[in-house]
Amino acid sequence: MPTDIILAVFASSGFWAFVQFWITRNDGTKAELKSIATDVKRLYDKVDENAAVLARTHILRFDDELLNGIDHSQEYFHQQMDDIDTYEDYCRAHPTFRNSYTTIAAEHIKETYKSLLAKGEFRKEQ
Repeated sequence: MPTDIILAVFASSGFWAFVQFWITRNDGTKAELKSIATDVKRLYDKVDENAAVLARTHILRFDDELLNGIDHSQEYFHQQMDDIDTYEDYCRAHPTFRNSYTTIAAEHIKETYKSLLAKGEFRKEQ
């Protein structure tokens, strides 16, 4: 069977030794792989930053609604708590990320949540 031959070639220690030799000796390949790894890392970092910016937008908008007397359901508060967690995790990992005004808004949301929870006064979902 051709499949058996292919498997035998791949399983052979000589084949893997050749692959390892080729990768470690080929500076161009090493440089390309390093460049790709750097690009992937930058992409992951940008995705994380975008998630934090989006969470910050949600937090600030929600706090503005609270300050303007708009009532929300408990489920909506839970979604905001998830955004706060996402945002705070990112800020801990990136101390230079702009944070001051969002921290105050997040604290206001948490305090409002605690107050509504104690009183059982969340808006009922329709």
